[in-house]
Amino acid sequence: MGGLLICNNCMSRKGKVYKAIELLLSPATDQFVCISKAEYQSAISNGIDKGDRLKVIENGINVKAVEDAVPMARQELGIPEDAFVIGMVGRLTPQKAPDTFIRSAKLVNELIPNTYYVIVGNGEEENEVKQYAEENNIRLFVTGWTDMPYSYLKVFDIAVLLSRWEGFGLAIAEYMAAEKNFVATRVDAIPTIVDDGVDGKLVNVDSPKEVADAVYYYYTHPHEAEEMRKMAKEKVIRQYDISRVVMQHKQLFKELVNG
Repeated sequence: MGGLLICNNCMSRKGKVYKAIELLLSPATDQFVCISKAEYQSAISNGIDKGDRLKVIENGINVKAVEDAVPMARQELGIPEDAFVIGMVGRLTPQKAPDTFIRSAKLVNELIPNTYYVIVGNGEEENEVKQYAEENNIRLFVTGWTDMPYSYLKVFDIAVLLSRWEGFGLAIAEYMAAEKNFVATRVDAIPTIVDDGVDGKLVNVDSPKEVADAVYYYYTHPHEAEEMRKMAKEKVIRQYDISRVVMQHKQLFKELVNG
């Protein structure tokens, strides 16, 4: 019996490397696990497999860990209790588009003046993002690396994930579990997770104006926003809890061993 290979983000900027590795290991592999339906299609289009050895086991998170996280005190972040907070959880790298996030912040400020912004993470674009925020009077707090991202997430009123490419988008599941309205980009696997206008809002890549408009919709439609949060929470419990991922992997291993 050969190995089991996880097909993850074949279409990213590092896709050529991943593709070469997966093609090299393909003859010795009995089963490929794709973390999303988009990854399944990517594996086929990249010639990794025709589909016979591909199995989709969508990613998941520990929903209870998100639920149990204790929120950070806004005072510790220099954020007033009555402020409107928009945040993102992700690396400050080109993939996660923190530049789009901070440019959308400038537009949001024109619509919702009492807005503060939080980025949970660090990365190569941190200095540029901070400089843009300072030049445009954007009240931004960057956590840097942290082992308690959920505590910061719970401070948000609205969360965003503006990735330019994404194998799955775990942050979306985390936003759902934290019962946060969110805005995400319409790219790769994300539209397979989010039902646009039902449990979240989708926008095009590199579109600060669309992001600002989506945020303003939530702000001005509190009833609809609440219903979308409820739908998202039900979905993440039903489809994206880690217990389901574990169960599916155990079943797959049993099938491989028996085969």
